[in-house]
Amino acid sequence: MSLLDQPRLLEKFRSFHSYVRKNNGQMGTKQRGIDLNYNNACNLKCEYCFTNSPKGDHVKDELPIDLVADIADQADELGIFEFDLQGGELLLKPDKLFEVLEAIKPERFYLYLTTNGYFLDEKMAKRLADAMVRRVSVSIDSMDEKVHDEVRGRKGSWKRAMEALKHLKNVGIDPYLNITVGHYNAFSKDIELLCQYSQDQGYTTLINVATPGGMAQNHGEIMVDEKDSAHLIELRKKHTNILRNLWNPFDRKHEQVLGCNTVNRLYITPLGDVLVCPYVHIKIGNVYEQSLKEIADYGFSIKHFRNHSDLCLAGEDKEFVSKYMCREGQTIFNPSLAKDIFKEEDFV
Repeated sequence: MSLLDQPRLLEKFRSFHSYVRKNNGQMGTKQRGIDLNYNNACNLKCEYCFTNSPKGDHVKDELPIDLVADIADQADELGIFEFDLQGGELLLKPDKLFEVLEAIKPERFYLYLTTNGYFLDEKMAKRLADAMVRRVSVSIDSMDEKVHDEVRGRKGSWKRAMEALKHLKNVGIDPYLNITVGHYNAFSKDIELLCQYSQDQGYTTLINVATPGGMAQNHGEIMVDEKDSAHLIELRKKHTNILRNLWNPFDRKHEQVLGCNTVNRLYITPLGDVLVCPYVHIKIGNVYEQSLKEIADYGFSIKHFRNHSDLCLAGEDKEFVSKYMCREGQTIFNPSLAKDIFKEEDFV
């Protein structure tokens, strides 16, 4: 499917590209995406899950379809062009997923979802393609099947995830191999093997850095250090199919940094709370109570999120993490309130 087949999406994408180009390759306060977790139920028990799904946190809560439709309408009005559906594991409830996809009116967005791939067979891949899903990220923890299955808490999950990527490619959906990199594995052979495999298969490699939140709260030792981050940049130059959300995808030299995506990509939980991103569990509003514009404006009034940062605040900025992400029990369902943790001088 070409962008030309989605004129509204093309209009918004061009606007974003023009803004970034005029802003020296940086994203600034330009809205980019919605990360929507409308249900947190999952079939796996990943040991580092940032949503606490393995603990059973709010796995029965769901955002109603009419609210999802309203969120999508507001996002479109704001010029937001990306819509990422997350969980939990969305394919646990496929009927609900396709209701959500229809409500979003996908012709307006670059629509994608994140999955563990366990339920993504050939038939499901075809249904997703027919529903105008452009990209699917499948999380892979290792080229070693046993290691992946141990991390995910379920035997057979590696094989299913690998097969899911192939099914996606076969139906024309962009397959993204999703890798989490922390200090514990940044220089490992496994990361290089995953990157090379992804490139050989014609996939895109999406790198997320490990963050000390959710099941990994207060484990700051997993965060990448400066040497690790520099190594990721070297990998970026070596494998041109590698992306990070904070890197500039338009930069052909693979050097520019868009900036940390806090508030540029709003994260919405099944309770309607809006966090500055999936990994920074700080609440700036609720979609039942405020409009997306009001919430985003408030978020960008906080200097930490308004000002450009070359670092991922949740995964690379250790000072930010120690000051704002270490409250006991802080999760996506029990977030810190921005008004409580930031002082007057933190606002513009």
